[in-house]
Amino acid sequence: MPGVKRRPIDGAWPALPLLTLAIAAIVAVLGIVAAPQPTDADRIAETVEDFAQAVQERRGADACALLTPAARQATAARTGTLSCAEFVRSFGFGFNAGTLRVARVVDVDIAGDRATIPRDRLLVPGGKPFGRALALERIDGAWRIAAAG
Repeated sequence: MPGVKRRPIDGAWPALPLLTLAIAAIVAVLGIVAAPQPTDADRIAETVEDFAQAVQERRGADACALLTPAARQATAARTGTLSCAEFVRSFGFGFNAGTLRVARVVDVDIAGDRATIPRDRLLVPGGKPFGRALALERIDGAWRIAAAG
């Protein structure tokens, strides 16, 4: 229209949705970057819980995948004829996996790629020790159960 003076803000309105989208993307990225990363102790506790759940549900392949290779071999050697996964599906591990699944890891001794959860630091509901210590090893960046004793 002749005589109508165009203001700079009038040209900015079409860019407003893109600007809003860019700000939302920046906020999302900052939220992801600023989120606390899990510690080794967190990852170890998650491994123990995942292992206990797999044993409780008799998912042999999943349980054995959370063991070190040496622990898998030792498990299979207990019968001599069954694989680790078959052993877990058939017999479990001789402990109450449901109790281990809800146990709370109070503290972990970590030395490089090896970790130990002493029996008095793996507590079942009621604050009592689970009864076994757990040894773990980090293999290819993931914590795996090496032994229970």
